[in-house]
Amino acid sequence: MRTRNYLLIISLLLTLCQGCVKELHELPPRPGLVVKLNGIERDSIIVAPGEEITVDVEFIANQGIIQELYIKDNAGVYLPDFPLTMDSTELQNKNRYTYSFCANDYLPERGSHYQSYNFQVVCKDNNQPKQLINKTITILIADELKSYTVTLGAQGNTQYGNFLNISTGEVFTLEQVRQMNLEELLHIDVCYFYGEEDEVTSSYQEQHLYPLAGVQSYTASWLNLTNTFEAMASYKIPALEQINGITFAQHIINASPKYIDEYQYTTDLSSYGNPTSSNATNHPTWEGIYIMSMYRYLNWPSNTTEKEHKVAVYQVKEIVPGKKGYITLNIKAAPQYLY
Repeated sequence: MRTRNYLLIISLLLTLCQGCVKELHELPPRPGLVVKLNGIERDSIIVAPGEEITVDVEFIANQGIIQELYIKDNAGVYLPDFPLTMDSTELQNKNRYTYSFCANDYLPERGSHYQSYNFQVVCKDNNQPKQLINKTITILIADELKSYTVTLGAQGNTQYGNFLNISTGEVFTLEQVRQMNLEELLHIDVCYFYGEEDEVTSSYQEQHLYPLAGVQSYTASWLNLTNTFEAMASYKIPALEQINGITFAQHIINASPKYIDEYQYTTDLSSYGNPTSSNATNHPTWEGIYIMSMYRYLNWPSNTTEKEHKVAVYQVKEIVPGKKGYITLNIKAAPQYLY
């Protein structure tokens, strides 16, 4: 008798499972979502600050009618007039619904690096179980790179300045830099030095762009060169002599993997944000295009942990060799430190 009861229970369970499987197979097809950003179907877009972004959304019930739909911003707030349900006048008994809006109207004040929108549509086919679909799109607001051409003189050149603020394109002479205090010197990103055999060791016998002072006192920099080589003593900067040990800059240069004209926005340089120190001494010459990664401390010298980061790309346009020569660069630089 007990065996017969077990068989009965098993039979009932099998029947229920078969019903579940059948119901799953009979689910209506999932609805569809088509999102176009500035007229192109895609999930993300990169734009410059202030550039208009049009978002076109098409909600599609592949079978039955749309039961509910909504759009939220990246803070999880519904856009105006959402959600819509099948009882709404705009949506009643529809299997397709389109909506367009300008994303700029919902960007946070002063712009944001990222803005996401989440779209959802829930469809219903008579009394069948409802089906739903979600999609998230991302809008990236990127600063445009500042583009300019600049000429820097080598250490013995009296026609051109040696020191450059990458963000502004300002060039300073040695005499101007000597009058600066440490706070002002923080805004000098690079200086141009051309080594000669009778002045320095062979490892410095080529053109280089250096920081004023490296992460450590022994890092290749203007400070290190003027303190290491007697012939460079006349190029010393008084304020830099106050620095001991860890200082206020880090500077890494690597070959660029693409042409300079392909860089338009700061996000184009984002993948080069953390180059390793292992390739810091490499100066390859692929098309003369280089990625430059720079760091500075936010509150030097009291805080030597919090750093800001800047990235630039430059192309060597012309070089006149020697300590009285110069280098001309095409530069595309982030207009400010990124973080």
